[in-house]
Amino acid sequence: MNSFFIRPGYKSDHDLIEFSGDHRSDDFPDVFYILKNALKPSRIIMEDYVTDDYVWVFEFESGIFELNDDWGGLFIIPKTNHKKVINQISKTLVSSGSFKEIQVDTSKYT
Repeated sequence: MNSFFIRPGYKSDHDLIEFSGDHRSDDFPDVFYILKNALKPSRIIMEDYVTDDYVWVFEFESGIFELNDDWGGLFIIPKTNHKKVINQISKTLVSSGSFKEIQVDTSKYT
């Protein structure tokens, strides 16, 4: 099973979600599709990408977040209502049956 973890953002007071594993492999679940179908966003915007980096901004009833797909990994970065967005997305990913949440030592990310 694929996994994700919640950790502090770099030089930030807010958490983000980071996915483990090769998010660009053929057998990695489509996180965009899972979130789009479960959260029913009112708007999704794809920001201009640079080479191999893709960023989508999702707006849904609980807030706004970025789905950031770059060469270094796949991340979900809340932009508003940080804790509420993290909690709802975490529950959505686990309930999809494609992911489990793992615990990490958050002190390693400060």
